Order: sequence, then structure tokens, then C-alpha cells
Amino acid sequence: MADEKCILDPQRDCLGLQKANTLEKQMSEWREASRSTHKELFDRMRELEKAEAARNEQYDNIMEKLDRLIAWQEAEQAKPKKRWEAIVDKSVWAVLAAVIAFILARIGL
Repeated sequence: MADEKCILDPQRDCLGLQKANTLEKQMSEWREASRSTHKELFDRMRELEKAEAARNEQYDNIMEKLDRLIAWQEAEQAKPKKRWEAIVDKSVWAVLAAVIAFILARIGL
């Protein structure tokens, strides 16, 4: 081809054109490799976002169950306390009734 010959010396090949063709080929290969790498990175990012969304949903579910468990535990711990308070209250009334009955028996009423 006539375009591949040097302008200054037409008997020699144009080395600049050969180098430019080589560089264009390398740039084309790098662009293709870059596209492939970017696609892989974006795919991985998309997968990580999906995994994070699933993990956040799991976390929310765990926290909701934990809140319910804590509420249940507090209710269960309050039950014996209420029972104990009821027993003490009844015992106090029984003792008061016994004291009043004893006093009334002593007085003779």
C-alpha cells in the first residue's frame, strides 16, 4: 500500500504508521478488557447490594423477635413478683384480722 511508505523516503516503510496501528490495537484491547472488568465489578456490586438488603431484612426480623422476647421475659418476671405481693398482702390482712379477733376476744365482744 502506498500509505504505508514514508513520505520523506518512499522506499522505506512508515514506522510511525506501524506504531500508530499497534497503539490503536492495544487501545482497542484495553477498552474491551476495561468493559469486561467494569461489567464484572458492577455485577459484584449488584450482588453485594442484594446480599446487604437480605442481611438488613434478617437483622430487622431478629430485632423484632428480640423485642418480643424481652417483652415476654419482663412479663414473666413480673408474674412471680405480683404473686408474692398478693401473698404478702393477704398475709398482712390475715395477721391484722387475727390481731383484731384476739383484741375483740380479750375485750369480750
